[in-house]
Amino acid sequence: MKISLITFFIISILFSCQPKKEIADSPSFEKDLKYLQSYFHIPGMAAVVTKNNKIIYEQNFGTADLKNNVSVDSSTIFPIASVTKIFATTLIMKLVQDNKLSLDEPINNYLDNSNLSDSIKVKHILSHTSEGVPGSFFNYSPRYSILTSVIEKASNMPFDEMLKEEILDPLSLKNTHPISNEDVQVSLAGQMAKPYYFYGEVEDGHYDIGVSAASGLASTTRDISKFMNALYTGKLISVENFNKIATPFNTTHEKSPYGLGIFSQQFLGKKILWGYGQEDCFASLVIIIPEDELTLTLLANNNLMSDPPRLINGDLTYSLFAMSFLKNYAFDLPHKFEMKDWDSPEEISYDFSSSEYGVFYRQEMLANALAASFMSQADEKELDRSSKLLSMAFKNFPNYTEYGNLSLMRALSVNSESDANKYGSNLETLGTNLLEKYEYNPYANIYMAYYYQSQGLGDKALSYYQKIAEAPNFRPFWYTLEALNFLGLYYKENNPELAKANFQKIVDIGWNMGGVVDRAKTELEKLEASN
Repeated sequence: MKISLITFFIISILFSCQPKKEIADSPSFEKDLKYLQSYFHIPGMAAVVTKNNKIIYEQNFGTADLKNNVSVDSSTIFPIASVTKIFATTLIMKLVQDNKLSLDEPINNYLDNSNLSDSIKVKHILSHTSEGVPGSFFNYSPRYSILTSVIEKASNMPFDEMLKEEILDPLSLKNTHPISNEDVQVSLAGQMAKPYYFYGEVEDGHYDIGVSAASGLASTTRDISKFMNALYTGKLISVENFNKIATPFNTTHEKSPYGLGIFSQQFLGKKILWGYGQEDCFASLVIIIPEDELTLTLLANNNLMSDPPRLINGDLTYSLFAMSFLKNYAFDLPHKFEMKDWDSPEEISYDFSSSEYGVFYRQEMLANALAASFMSQADEKELDRSSKLLSMAFKNFPNYTEYGNLSLMRALSVNSESDANKYGSNLETLGTNLLEKYEYNPYANIYMAYYYQSQGLGDKALSYYQKIAEAPNFRPFWYTLEALNFLGLYYKENNPELAKANFQKIVDIGWNMGGVVDRAKTELEKLEASN
């Protein structure tokens, strides 16, 4: 099913107005959310803000089911993907609290037939620091799902049963469900938002099925808000244990943006705890600001709330949704730009660097630049806007090597791939700095490799792809497949045996992302036939 953009926006307008609770400054936040819903082509979205455990803003936007014209309301259930991790870490800390588990135990104590080193502890999986030398470096890892086994063996009950007993039932979260199989998904038809892709047009998508400590719950904004408020106020685990999960893990290479199961970030003097979820067709974002007793829950039925800002890198301030929340609820800015103001950056006249909130405005520029670079896949004009925003940021805040991170590197990568003269040197400088901190950083390596490959410099891209493919103690992920595929193609003429070894590794991994396994098998057949 495909729906024209005109039809989509008509439907969105017809179903965007729902009953809400509102405070004086919510209209600006709501205006931003409507703008972002349209910009990212999100069919349906739900938002709740709480303060002191009370809802101070609630709004539901657009459509849960385009085919049947069903609007989003407060009872609409959305898959929450990796926000499930915060539920799982709560269960882990309950087990610690009850002396049934130690975070310093080897993860292998809870795994059967594991090939992991005993140096990897439960805390390393929980903090996304298990790769490379355990405890040295944050890298958001798919290994998190093995905590399911830890929870089940330490509690002596299935994951979903402990979840129900310790969280769902005590808090009366009646609209939160583990999507453990297709029967559960079918049973929620009519209650759960339909999934959608956006690849230039809005298209029907698919549900991800299966539940683990890493992903698989579905819920509503009200249930999630209730859970978060109970978590940080000590109703589920002790305040002491909450503070443990909310403290950035002490890594040896550089400061981690992650605690235990939740992101933990300082921004303009405030401690911000957050998590996000991203599936192919759904996105979620949750924020807690404990000192202000503020929470935000956002749920959506495509993934463009989470994918463009590259939240996997650990910097919330690249999310336009988050920045609007912070602008309207957490900080008293001297000037609040509306989202539409950034459509024409050349028309903005403001002395950003002189403001005590200059860093906030800088991050607004960069968040818009990153979003525009991502959306340029569907609208080429967005790449020009991204370039103008980066230019504005570098002009007002030239010390980009000090504040630059992987998210900025992604924006530079997209811009410089189309024109190396634009930001190629900035990308190389920033990438070199980040890789000096940790040579196996997979995202810094992949962005450098993409850049050199886009410039026809395969020999320069080679070393970065090799770092990814040869990184010790890393769980294979999408960037591993990209690297192995490049290496296989690079060597197939001059070193067929090495090419075969790389293609075979793709087959052994078995994740047919974009058909990469099928292509690797074809290449292996060609190489065998040529012998």
